[in-house]
Amino acid sequence: RQIAEGNATMSAWAKSVRTFLGRYLLEEHGGYKSATCTVHMAVDVEKSKGDPDRNVAIKIMNEPEQFKHELELRLRSLSLLKSGDDIEKDMNRFDGKHVVPLLRYHEEEYEGEYYQCLVMLKGERNLDEIIRSERIAGREINPIVFFAIDLAEALQHLHSKHEVIHCDLKPRNIVRIHGSYKLIDFDASVAIGDDMTEKNSSGYLPPEVAQVMFRPEESLEDLKASAEELTKKLTQSVGSGDIDTATKMMGKLKVVDGKIKQTGENEKPRIVKRRKVDNLEHIEPPSASASEDKSVADVKIDIWSYGVVMYQMLTGQDLFNCDGDDNLKDDQEQGNLTNWEDIADDKLDLVLKDCIDPRGLQDSAKELLRQCLSTKDKRPESFSNLLHNSSFLNRENSQLQKIDDTQQDTKEGVQKVMVKVDSMDKKFDKAMVTLSELQSQLKIVSKTVSKILLNSDAPKLIYIIPEDHSIADWINLKPLVGKKVKIIFICPVTLSVPRDGKNKPMGYTMTMPKDWVKKYGPALKASLD
Repeated sequence: RQIAEGNATMSAWAKSVRTFLGRYLLEEHGGYKSATCTVHMAVDVEKSKGDPDRNVAIKIMNEPEQFKHELELRLRSLSLLKSGDDIEKDMNRFDGKHVVPLLRYHEEEYEGEYYQCLVMLKGERNLDEIIRSERIAGREINPIVFFAIDLAEALQHLHSKHEVIHCDLKPRNIVRIHGSYKLIDFDASVAIGDDMTEKNSSGYLPPEVAQVMFRPEESLEDLKASAEELTKKLTQSVGSGDIDTATKMMGKLKVVDGKIKQTGENEKPRIVKRRKVDNLEHIEPPSASASEDKSVADVKIDIWSYGVVMYQMLTGQDLFNCDGDDNLKDDQEQGNLTNWEDIADDKLDLVLKDCIDPRGLQDSAKELLRQCLSTKDKRPESFSNLLHNSSFLNRENSQLQKIDDTQQDTKEGVQKVMVKVDSMDKKFDKAMVTLSELQSQLKIVSKTVSKILLNSDAPKLIYIIPEDHSIADWINLKPLVGKKVKIIFICPVTLSVPRDGKNKPMGYTMTMPKDWVKKYGPALKASLD
């Protein structure tokens, strides 16, 4: 009553009941959990229904250092805010066109648990969900081109304007909002030239970083000895016709050979280079060596990750086998990455293979992948370079195509609506004919019953049905004798059955008397018919 009368305190209390942190109503579906965080989709009950910030995503972080790191990286000044404050758009460091902005953060205890979480606008879907469910990847050229440009421009924004490397670019960290693709999750991001953090997804990292992460623990001598032993076992299994063992030995030998190659390369001298990215000079991180513990962040890390994501979009397939956390699944996959040279032709053959009309962009799409998924020295220097030189990422051509497609889609949409309207008209006409036939039949029944009951004491318009619908042949009345039945009276004016609030027929329940069959049988039979 107090809520209805406008009691603000009681209204706020009612809204907060069964909510997270006293204001977020968590949704059952749409979130996910990883090793470092849990994400929930929610409704902010403190926002009105028409507020664009009402539907949110809440990222609950497990590691305090990662929480603080992402906050400081995303915001212009953390000192001006406190837990639960709304964050104005201009207080976000990155442009909302390319990065989903923070709405607020929480660092507080709730129901005996201490939470550190970031709240941001809810996306329609992340790219992982889009690839798996929307049948766009490898099939629909226009959405793929628009996505490729959106993502390249978002990464260019990070690199050239803010000198930040994302370092964990993957489908789950890209979301679609109002048709545009934006970046999320910056707990692994660092400034150009800084050491990378330990938070990453190895399935999307470049070979030079993998060579540091998966550096062999064995010495070169031990690896060579292991290779010799595996070669002997392989020869023996082939000679004996044991194909299963031979296949296993070949897989293990490939891994060991990769480690030997990696160890040999890491003994080469390190070379430090300087280069320019969008007219800003940066130190080129040296290639991984046995003395390094961490990789240094540079633009080419995100360019590789962009290539891996684009491979998924252009083929609908994964470049590497990964686990649920987007990390390489086994030693063989690690070896494939650490010893990567160029993308194989058989993988490029899958590019837009299922696309009905690739608009002549198949070759340029393959060239884009060749550039991004090459060794570090062959990769483009920046996304500015990539956007300027790649015909696949030509914004002008894609916009013209977008206009044409929009006009065509509008025309097709109108045609589809007209077809549906025509179909509905036909269904309506058919329904009216059926209704007319039913009314005619009911009138005939009514007249027949009236003639039969002219000199009878029985009600003229009644309907009878058994309570137990499993009774067979009840239309002949005899099986109903002694059973529970419902007697329903039909309005003689409207010829309709009275119904309750739930639209169920109203009537009287009774046990069917034996003498009704003789006395009123003809009338009841007529009503049943």
